[in-house]
Amino acid sequence: MAEPNNNGPAFTVHISKKFGDSIREIHNRAKSQGRGDIVIAAIEEILQRLRTNPTNLGEPLYRLAALGLEVRTCVIRPIGMDFAVHQERFLVFIKGVKLLTNIG
Repeated sequence: MAEPNNNGPAFTVHISKKFGDSIREIHNRAKSQGRGDIVIAAIEEILQRLRTNPTNLGEPLYRLAALGLEVRTCVIRPIGMDFAVHQERFLVFIKGVKLLTNIG
C-alpha cells in the first residue's frame, strides 16, 4: 500500500477535460450563489489530500480489481467528489464532481 511522501506529492492526480470543465462550471454556478470562494477552498483541500494520501480521504465504494483501482467518494462542503486510486502506481483519477445544495 502506498504511503504519503513527506518530501512532496506522492500521487499524481489526473483530471480529464470533461471534469475540468465540470469544475469550472460548478465554480461559476457557486460564484453566482455567493459561494465561489468556499468552492475553491474545498476543491484545493480535496486536491491536496488526493496528492498526499488519497486512501485516507472519504470512504471506499468498490474495487476494480482487474485495473488495480479502488473507487472512493468524499465530501468537503460544498463539494462532493468520486475518484479512483491506483496505490501501486501512485495515481488518482477524478470520476465525478458535484456541487452540494446550500444548506441554511
